[in-house]
Amino acid sequence: MSDPPEPTPGALPRVAWGPARVLIGLAVLLIATLAQVLVISAFDPEIESLAARLTLQALLAATLVAVAFFVAVPDGSASAAMLGLRRSLSSPWKPAALAYLAYFGCAIAIAIAIQPEQEDVTEQLGYGESAFADVAVGFFIIAIAPITEELFFRGFMFAGLRRALPFAAAAAISAGLWGLFHFTGPGTWGVVLQLAAFGIALSWLYERTGSIWPPIAVHAINNALAFALLTS
Repeated sequence: MSDPPEPTPGALPRVAWGPARVLIGLAVLLIATLAQVLVISAFDPEIESLAARLTLQALLAATLVAVAFFVAVPDGSASAAMLGLRRSLSSPWKPAALAYLAYFGCAIAIAIAIQPEQEDVTEQLGYGESAFADVAVGFFIIAIAPITEELFFRGFMFAGLRRALPFAAAAAISAGLWGLFHFTGPGTWGVVLQLAAFGIALSWLYERTGSIWPPIAVHAINNALAFALLTS
């Protein structure tokens, strides 16, 4: 019988993986994503159709969750509780508000200093092309993205790094990679920095509450506000 995993610092769940497994998971994600793009581009070279764009988003979301659950533990799958899908160990309301306010302040400061290009992600995904597209894009942005990205970047990546690294290093690495995950060109470095700041705030919230649900909720609220602004 293998020894139980060492406790993770703070209120995080005990996890059975560390930085080495996180690197493997990141590599699997990148390879799988590239393969998905190649397959879809074989049918739609420019990935211009609504079906191609939504299919790619669905595959990416599924891959994020699959890697988090099935790559984390080498001889099986991670439990939902290991990835933070459990009740908060304390009231999440105040930490969630503090985390979002801290991020909001950083985002304003970065926007003033850098004035990043804010691309309309809703339009890129197909919003405005049909009623179905509007509902599907909203669902992906407000519901699917917060769940899948938080499971991978906080539940899997941050927690795995945190097992061996201090909070600042684990949060900065996982948040920085999450920001790069949204990089779309030289003009979007400001957006990458904003999301990195958001990722650090969400990592703090995860460690403070011991549950991935508060970060998912804050992420979803932020995406809902952005979606409303972009589509108004």
